[in-house]
Amino acid sequence: MSRPANLHSLTALLAGTALIALGAFEAGAVESQAEVQINLCSDSTQLVRALHLAEQGKPTTVWLFDTPGLELNRSGLRLRVRERGEFADLTLKAAGRDCSKVKASLLGGQGKCEADLHGDSFEDVVSLERTLDRRSLKALLAPEAGSGAPLANTLSKLLTPNQRKLIGAKRGVAASAPLPPEIKRLGPSIVQAYRAAGERYGVEVWALPGGERFAELSQKVSRETALARRTVLEAKISAAGVSICADQLSQARNKLTILAR
Repeated sequence: MSRPANLHSLTALLAGTALIALGAFEAGAVESQAEVQINLCSDSTQLVRALHLAEQGKPTTVWLFDTPGLELNRSGLRLRVRERGEFADLTLKAAGRDCSKVKASLLGGQGKCEADLHGDSFEDVVSLERTLDRRSLKALLAPEAGSGAPLANTLSKLLTPNQRKLIGAKRGVAASAPLPPEIKRLGPSIVQAYRAAGERYGVEVWALPGGERFAELSQKVSRETALARRTVLEAKISAAGVSICADQLSQARNKLTILAR
């Protein structure tokens, strides 16, 4: 008789454990991950040679979206479209969220929350992404949808419900019309990705329409090891003779400021 009782106890224990795990998932048990990001200020040709980088795929075309006064950026929001062949990725990034409190239901199948490490500062960022087909991308890049209400309406329709809700919550406006009417399409920027053999980090070099260039080295690690990994990466970069920018804040605002002129 003891065996069925033990079996019953084990079943109850496993069921309880499953419920606890499910509850943690619904409450937003997001993986504690960080991306170490280091801004590089050497000439792009020189840093590619010094770090022994090889191109990873073809250059991609990237469009950013914001108002002339960078209203979205000031609200902790970044909207980006990255073209890839016949498709494109529409990505919303929202800073200022505590990843440990983000619900899995917000992230859906193509979302994530992780910390960006710039210098000594961690910033938790929610990233929500959806794929656009060629028809949707063509509508978004049409000349008549380059700015203002036409762009705001077109872009809002292409956002996922969660993307609209998050923008509305951050801006304090209705999710049905989350974007400012002064929004502009900014770009295009051409982005080339690089890798070094045997290394886990990657490098992206952005070329803006006016010729300005930005380079960033990044690697995803656990949050607990991020600061130590940054120190190792900085030592490698310096040993290769590559200049690390004095300004290690996110490059996103600097790019937007130039593009919005």
